[in-house]
Amino acid sequence: MSNIEKIDFREIFQIQNLMSLLRIFLTPFIGYFLWVNSDRATLITIILLIIAGASDYFDGYLARKLNRHTSLGLILDPLADKIFATILIIELIFLRDFPACLAIIIFLRDIVILFGASIIIKGKGLIPFSINSGKYYFAALALLIASYVIKFPFGQQLCLYLTVILFAVSSFEYARNYYLVIHDREIKRSSRNVVYMYIRGGLTVILSVIYLYKLYEQFIGF
Repeated sequence: MSNIEKIDFREIFQIQNLMSLLRIFLTPFIGYFLWVNSDRATLITIILLIIAGASDYFDGYLARKLNRHTSLGLILDPLADKIFATILIIELIFLRDFPACLAIIIFLRDIVILFGASIIIKGKGLIPFSINSGKYYFAALALLIASYVIKFPFGQQLCLYLTVILFAVSSFEYARNYYLVIHDREIKRSSRNVVYMYIRGGLTVILSVIYLYKLYEQFIGF
C-alpha cells in the first residue's frame, strides 16, 4: 500500500502516464482490424497488441527508473489495463466467439476490485499496490486474448486453464489484502523465490516458442 497524495492531473503528461493512456487509445484500432478479419489485419492487430504490452512494461519501468511514482500513475496504470482488457474482450465476444460467461466473471471481478480499492483510498487514504498473482493473471488473460485474435485453439485451451487458476489465486489474495487493510493489519509482501523465478522464466520461454511457431505457421508457412 502507498499513502495517497493530492492528485495533480498535470502529471498525465509524464511519459509513463501517457503510455498507460496509449493502451486505451489503441483499443478502437484493434477492434477495427479484428472486424476486417483478414490475414494482414490480424497481423496488424498482433503488432498493436505487442505495442500495448510493451507500453504496460515500460510505464512501470520508467516510473521506477525516473523515480516518478505518482498517485495518478498508481491509479491510472491498473485502470488502463482493466479498460483495455474490457473493451478488447467485448470486441472479441462479437468478432471471435470469446466465451461470454467468462467475460462476465472477469468484468464482475474487476468491478469488485475497483470498488474495494475505492473504499481503501477513501477510507484509509491508501492506494493498493498490484500483487504478483494479479500481474500473472493479467498476463495469462492477455495470452488468452491473443489466442482468440489469431484463432489458436490450443492456446485458447491452455491459457483458459492458466487464466482460471490465476483468477482464483489472485482474487483470494486481493480479498485477503483488503480484509487486512480494512482491519488495520500488516500485509506481508513475499520475498522473491529463486525456484519460482526459474519456473516463471521457463513457462515464459515455452509459451513464447509455442506462439512464435503458431505465428510463423500462420503468416509465413513452410
